[in-house]
Amino acid sequence: MGPYVKLIWLLTISVLLLGVSLVWFCKEFNPEWKQCQRAEIEDNESLKGKKLEIKQILLKGEGLWSHQESGQRVDRCMTCHIDEDKLVKLHPKDLPIPFDVYGCTVCHGGNGRALESEPAHEHMYADREAMEEGRYSADEFIKMWKRLRDLNPEEEIRLRRESFLGPTGQYQLYVGNDECVGCHKENDMHPDHVKRWSNTKFKTFERIQKEPDYQAGDENYKKQCYKCHTTGYREDKGIYASEGVGCEACHGPGEVYSYLMQGFRDEEYDIAQGQKLAKASFDFSICGDCHIPKRHEMRKAYFEKQAQKK
Repeated sequence: MGPYVKLIWLLTISVLLLGVSLVWFCKEFNPEWKQCQRAEIEDNESLKGKKLEIKQILLKGEGLWSHQESGQRVDRCMTCHIDEDKLVKLHPKDLPIPFDVYGCTVCHGGNGRALESEPAHEHMYADREAMEEGRYSADEFIKMWKRLRDLNPEEEIRLRRESFLGPTGQYQLYVGNDECVGCHKENDMHPDHVKRWSNTKFKTFERIQKEPDYQAGDENYKKQCYKCHTTGYREDKGIYASEGVGCEACHGPGEVYSYLMQGFRDEEYDIAQGQKLAKASFDFSICGDCHIPKRHEMRKAYFEKQAQKK
């Protein structure tokens, strides 16, 4: 190899090294997230004067090396999406999973630690439609619920609270007994269980409405009955989805369950999908919310008072 060839190789390698160094320098001192923030600030007068910096939410949960996880869990999506007012407007007001606590990736997917768009947006559900399409399988829902469970470790009942949430992080709809019973009867799934429940618990609210203490009680008194004798009772709002102890009183709202069971893609009942959801979300400890001693102490007090009047 002649001296000129060696010189050419040396110059080529030097140019390549210089190019790599320049690319590294630009990415290090003018990374994509800074470019994104500058663009957002230029387009939005209310963001003027914002300091260019990495913004992140420290998430609850484990995230420890001892659990083979890479350190403290963080969500850095708002490093680029810095207009928080815009984010608030894009989400429903009653969203039970606030993004400033749970982060973005728990619903939208993607990589919350990444600071470049390509890795950050990998496997991401961009909007409501994408979340509904991408999460209509039992495994996808269970994965989402488990992730929520990790972020809320204080919850004691396994996945019970999380399983009430649908693909967009909002509460699932209650579909009603007819939807559940129709399917289970038609496909001969647990017919004895369905028949026994239909003949007893579904009608429990009708019975308590005839009781003298219920009829005489004010709304606060009646609310004490709603928790156990209705389905889908929201204690914070004082409303319920339906009267009586229906299927969803124990199994949770059935929007996702019924949709998966009906085989929305192949038009055949997908029992395996429903079984996975039922096993993941149901917990027998839920029975103890109603079947506990002294649940009817207010009734005892009422009838003792009536006896004293006589």
